[in-house]
Amino acid sequence: MRTGQPLPAPEPWWRDAVFYQILVDRFRPGAGAEPGDPSLPAFCGGDLRGVAESLDYLRRLGVTALWLSPVQRTASYHGYSITDYDRVEPRFGGMAALRDLIQAARPDLRIILDWVPNHVHRSHPMFLEALASPRSRYREWFHFDGQGRHLSFLDVAELPKLNLDHPEARRYMIDRALRWLDLGVDGFRLDHVLGPSLGFWRAFCAAVKRHQPTAYLVGEALFMGIRREHLGTLGLPRKLRHLRAAERGEPVADAVIGEYAGVFDGLLDFGFCGILRQHVALPRRPEPDGKVQALLDAHYRGLPAGLSLPSFLDNHDMDRFLFAAGGDKARLMQAAELQFRQDQPPIIYYGTEAGLGQARAIAGPDGDLEARRMMPWGHGDPELLRFYTELIGRRKRRRAGA
Repeated sequence: MRTGQPLPAPEPWWRDAVFYQILVDRFRPGAGAEPGDPSLPAFCGGDLRGVAESLDYLRRLGVTALWLSPVQRTASYHGYSITDYDRVEPRFGGMAALRDLIQAARPDLRIILDWVPNHVHRSHPMFLEALASPRSRYREWFHFDGQGRHLSFLDVAELPKLNLDHPEARRYMIDRALRWLDLGVDGFRLDHVLGPSLGFWRAFCAAVKRHQPTAYLVGEALFMGIRREHLGTLGLPRKLRHLRAAERGEPVADAVIGEYAGVFDGLLDFGFCGILRQHVALPRRPEPDGKVQALLDAHYRGLPAGLSLPSFLDNHDMDRFLFAAGGDKARLMQAAELQFRQDQPPIIYYGTEAGLGQARAIAGPDGDLEARRMMPWGHGDPELLRFYTELIGRRKRRRAGA
């Protein structure tokens, strides 16, 4: 037996993962509780115990990793309005429910949490103290101008933006993330990475990797909807150049992703999603697989090698793919086949595998509720469910033989 030779580093676990995105409030109320009205921007009763009760379903489906929407204390059903980074929202079941879920998911299901460092809700105690007094220790943790106005997440005034280049605020945010890793989560989906500076992100990722080298850090670098008045809220490098390109009608998704290569393990692949929607969901006739694959190949060639690019057909911020495709299930199946054929890890948004749809396109305030309906337990499409189960199984066998 040869000695002295270093063993090859194991492949990162996420390369072969199949992710399942769960909006906790809209997935499953625990212990048979009745859900609320999902047409309202209010809590509907989905919780972490409901997720735990669904693990057998998820294992039969074949997914290997769960991406949970933010579970910290929050002012909103979707979780992106944090009021306390240290505790689990009681309406999601509290800390005990999260610990129980992590334990029940082991050893075969990984869990990553949505992490929202860019901003808090206006009712967060630190912001309230900073707002009340210019002499507060937290005043410099936010961005106030001379008139006492604060920067926010884009133009959403109720979500004040944190100053994560302030040493104490940066240390606070990093320490809180490490605490959740110690609870047993396997990484983070990092919300709105365009907001904080690259300096913060480099410090954050370095600290996480020192603490837990196997943690997966995947960023959401979405430029869609950015306007000139938003630029002051962004830490994105070369943001004016990207804005001018977008204003000329040029695609910028891949260029924006490229700004973060070497910082995160991966970036959510909005370019992939756009290609599948444009060429499978939306045209009068869907393009043949060969043509779509050629477009995907060109897309991947334009991005840094080795970067993890999880693919998705839909998510909580956009019309569901099945709705965009006019309810044509064959188009969804074609898109899913293409998605699972790629080397990059696929993400399934909850309910897509069950045919969950919507009645109208997302538009106006709270229009995204259309894409956030309750999971249709007992009322899903059995053909689609079988299709997705077989699709995941084929991918696993193919990856095992690679």
